Amino acid sequence: MTRLRHWWLAVTTLPLLIFNPYLRSLLFGMRTFCRSLPDALRGPLLPALQNLTPNVSRITYSVSDTRHAIRDTDERTLRQLADIAALLDLRSSLGLCLRRSLTRYHFLRRVGVPVVLQFGAKFVAGKPDREVTGHAWLTLNDEPYYEADENWRGFVVMLSFPSDSNSQ
Repeated sequence: MTRLRHWWLAVTTLPLLIFNPYLRSLLFGMRTFCRSLPDALRGPLLPALQNLTPNVSRITYSVSDTRHAIRDTDERTLRQLADIAALLDLRSSLGLCLRRSLTRYHFLRRVGVPVVLQFGAKFVAGKPDREVTGHAWLTLNDEPYYEADENWRGFVVMLSFPSDSNSQ
């Protein structure tokens, strides 16, 4: 089912990219961002996440760069492009959910959507004698943000960022 969703995402987004050079440029910027994530996450996690959080008040826009495309792009298209960028980064040492969540987080926050990163863990098959698996997803107003229920249900949230104590 997940592969089908990925194919559908590619098929529905391709026409947008063909006719819009700004969106192609934005996708290129998102792919560059995804490729930089393993290096950005070296070292302590909280400072790394703070560095990945854009300071919206400092962002300026000009016609010649991707920031123009970000400002003029709707939330749905930003999500789709972030998902494609994460899917295309096949050689990454990071899992797809982490790449997708961090890319969505960074670019949605740039346009003022106050999403929150969630990092969770659970036992495989729900049994404590099994391996532990992790997942990353976003929430908005304490609700999962465009995340299928089966992807986040059952996970215990280990870290939310930003939390109330480190809000940006």
